[in-house]
Amino acid sequence: MKNILLIRLSSLGDIVLTSPAIRAVRQHFPQAHISMLVAKQSADLLTENPHLDEVIPFDRKAGNKDTGEMRRIIRLLREQRFDLAIDFQRKFRTSLLAYLSGAKCRVGYHQPNGVLCTVRVPEHSNKAIRAGRIASAHAIDRYFDLLHAIGVEATDRTLELFITDADRDFSCEILATKDIEANRMKIGLFPGAGWKLREWMPDRFASIGDRAAEHFDAQVLLFGGPHEGELVQQVENLMTTEAISLAGTLPIRQLAALIERCDLFVTNDTGPMHVAAAMHTPTVALFGPGDHIRFQPRDPIHTTIRHHVPCNPCKQFTNKCKNNICMKLITVDEVWETVHQNLSNIRESVTYSQ
Repeated sequence: MKNILLIRLSSLGDIVLTSPAIRAVRQHFPQAHISMLVAKQSADLLTENPHLDEVIPFDRKAGNKDTGEMRRIIRLLREQRFDLAIDFQRKFRTSLLAYLSGAKCRVGYHQPNGVLCTVRVPEHSNKAIRAGRIASAHAIDRYFDLLHAIGVEATDRTLELFITDADRDFSCEILATKDIEANRMKIGLFPGAGWKLREWMPDRFASIGDRAAEHFDAQVLLFGGPHEGELVQQVENLMTTEAISLAGTLPIRQLAALIERCDLFVTNDTGPMHVAAAMHTPTVALFGPGDHIRFQPRDPIHTTIRHHVPCNPCKQFTNKCKNNICMKLITVDEVWETVHQNLSNIRESVTYSQ
């Protein structure tokens, strides 16, 4: 296998979760040329990954509207003459791209769109998990299943996200312009999510920020994506202490560099949760409708908070839920108990100004 194609078009968190599998492929094929096909908006996540020789960006939005982008990608893939293609996505389009690449060995999930694969691995649906017919497994392990099917050993689940010195310098400049002090504790809050039902209530995030500022003199950094400025502003307005908003259109690696500067990161189940885990920033992850077994951060420095409800996990991105009880059951006091313990441990190990 001299020329290998890996495919994972979306989303931010899912791509971060492929990093252990990418590393395992490189370790098994140290001399191979390894390329990864990824959505254009997430390409920066992988451009500094030393285990990859090439990142191939695909404009999925353009590909949905016309065939020009698809033709370009198919032509590019066929020119590469891949020996092996591994489809981490489980979509018909990605299995089709693997097939059209011309790779003789194509590894993917058997259901529901694996007909074009030559090596098929059974996939676990949320419906079957809720019915108790099969057990859920972490996404990293599901990716490893694809590798094990072709004899690639994979056991190290450590997440990786590679950023540059320039990214870290940028984070220092941003903190300086926002008057964020290097010698004060910093807690990051991410109140948004790619799915509204995954969002913990803004007033509860505000309460956590206020308590961190009051009890630990922590500076509260509010993070949000390009469409979450209003939500971040709402949390900031609800707080009685000062918070610093970092919401906006930050490139992914610069966002990662800023999250790396936090002592603790409190977040919903969303892409930046995985970014924080990959940057080894202690994270408190709030789970509601999502599958916590499949997506929660695995390292012991992270904590998952959730409550069992019979309908969990939800069908992805459904809007049928009317009361969002799984998120409402998470109280400020129980999140604060975890945050307080984390910040107390940090204060004991690091000298901060009081």
